[in-house]
Amino acid sequence: MPEWNRKPGFDLNGKKALVVGFSNPGGRAIALALAEAGADVATASATLDGDEVMEAKRVARDAAAMGRDTFSQGWDVTLPRNVQVGLKQLIKEFGRPRVLVYNGDAPFSRPIARVTDAEFAHVQAVNQNGAFYAARSFVHDLDESGPARLIFVTSIFGERGVDNVVPYAMAKAGVQGLALALSQELGGRGITVNCISAGWMNYTPGRGPDEIGQNLLLRFIPMRRFGGAEELGALAVLLASDAAGYINGQVIHVDGGVMTHL
Repeated sequence: MPEWNRKPGFDLNGKKALVVGFSNPGGRAIALALAEAGADVATASATLDGDEVMEAKRVARDAAAMGRDTFSQGWDVTLPRNVQVGLKQLIKEFGRPRVLVYNGDAPFSRPIARVTDAEFAHVQAVNQNGAFYAARSFVHDLDESGPARLIFVTSIFGERGVDNVVPYAMAKAGVQGLALALSQELGGRGITVNCISAGWMNYTPGRGPDEIGQNLLLRFIPMRRFGGAEELGALAVLLASDAAGYINGQVIHVDGGVMTHL
């Protein structure tokens, strides 16, 4: 019997990662999970909203407290030039990341007839356009000195119909299309591209009470609870690691089983 060719595992020591998007707790959980696994972690907000910019800075400080190299910026991902310039500065100050996690997120809920053009444009710009701009800048001039990882945090709302979230669902479905196409375009260069598709989390707007007796939605979730941000972190570590070198073009659900529910 041939010897087992054991993969290196989930040690991210020596790797540099960039996490974009801190408007929800997923960004913090993923960035700190990568840092705990040994990666140096840079952070960038997806918008110039003051709270998000400050959260990106706080997460960078927490990563630095673990002994990791870090760097933090405020980005407006709706502006391609801003993303390009920001990444160039980051590479100069921090080094070139070979792991990109895009968690830019602008949730939105309203019946389609009441959605304004400005609202629709903003939801697309942060959720979908920003993912494209970040990926394009990340891949541009990326050398072939080793593997690289693109990880997009999306939502099951991009795959499962839900009332009143048309702009958001469109944007998240678009990010999945981006990831699947990029997985084919970049796979031959050792760059894997995957999605983490989050279900109803304990920070999802409009989810209702956390008690199953008071929330009919929880009866629809096989695990009878909402997900926590920390449950995204472990999967991000796997997808960023050398052990995941043959996982490419996948949409992996962290949803408590919702996507298998009829």
